Amino acid sequence: MLKRKIKKIALMALLLGIGLCIPVTAHAQSGYKITSTQDVTPEPYYVVKNPETRYSWNKTHTKKMLILKALDGISWYVNQKVTLTQAGKSTLYFRILDSYGYSRGYVNANDMREGFNPVDDERPAYQPVPQSTWTGKHTDPTKQLTKSAFTKVSKKLVQNQYYQTKKSVKIKVPFTTYLSMGVINVPTTLPAGSIVEGEKSSKWLLINSAYLSQKVLQPGYHQGLWADKANRGVASTLAKNFKRVSHPGYLPKRISHGDLYLGGVSAIQHSAALSKQSVQITSDGYVEVRQNQPSADSIVYTAKPSASVKIKRTRIKGHTRYLYLAKPLKGFKTTKVRYYGKKQYRLSFVNQQKSYAVIINDDTQDVPITYYGVMRFGGKTFYTPYGDVPDI
Repeated sequence: MLKRKIKKIALMALLLGIGLCIPVTAHAQSGYKITSTQDVTPEPYYVVKNPETRYSWNKTHTKKMLILKALDGISWYVNQKVTLTQAGKSTLYFRILDSYGYSRGYVNANDMREGFNPVDDERPAYQPVPQSTWTGKHTDPTKQLTKSAFTKVSKKLVQNQYYQTKKSVKIKVPFTTYLSMGVINVPTTLPAGSIVEGEKSSKWLLINSAYLSQKVLQPGYHQGLWADKANRGVASTLAKNFKRVSHPGYLPKRISHGDLYLGGVSAIQHSAALSKQSVQITSDGYVEVRQNQPSADSIVYTAKPSASVKIKRTRIKGHTRYLYLAKPLKGFKTTKVRYYGKKQYRLSFVNQQKSYAVIINDDTQDVPITYYGVMRFGGKTFYTPYGDVPDI
């Protein structure tokens, strides 16, 4: 059940201690000012059905945390009251937490009612997780594979499939909030000739839309949302509007989604920590870069990129892919090879033929072996996930 699932997601800080008041703080991005903050004894509350209250927010009202409509029937605990002022109007917000004490954002107090949700059949007691249970960084046991060993494994890994639009196609792309709770399907359009990673299902094509470019995903980014990797967008037209194509040359092996994370084997061993920089080579042929804050959550890997450059041409030589761009990619080594046109800059993308397996021995659950590859991209070392062998 969804209610049980969200209780297992530990994403936010534990609840604070004694009550306090803080001075007025301005937040130019949202136009809101925090005029008072007060911690209170945790008490159960629930959100009333109000179509205008779609999200919970972070404390500064600059980030959407979860989609409330997707969590009807949930009981929350309130342990903080915050007054926010915008354009001279003050509004009281409550901070909501799950029964384990993890913050799920702030909701307008007018949309909250004291007590357990009448339709909540669980009504869990408030049992915050002790901070001592946090172990901090951990190192995953990692083993480098020989080329022959990885060749055998790679045949068992899922091979990505690619399709190209025959004409302009409308699709609905799943987006989510910062805490990845709830989904909003945002309409957008795939231009004719766009390549997508996907899988045919009956008459429809299921698209891995999180690997598309900012150009396609802009409608969701405009709403302050994040592309959702956990769900697939479904094209609103029949699969006959797509044709199967071979693996695009600008992408690495068919077992990689083109997502790259800064660092080599040490970064793989600590992949649970957020990568400071990530690169997505999109299925529709863009290089996109994201600069990530260490304190953020992994959802930022699908945030609006800080840079997006179209790949104009790809040339493969051995294990090196040369990506030709119309402009240089800031922060990466690019070579100017022409003085005019759309292919002036060349970026080297080298598969170093280094593969690793992360093997976690856990007596309480069956953890599959996951595989990774190490690349050189624009003069920097990155790793890419290859996934694990499906349990058939």
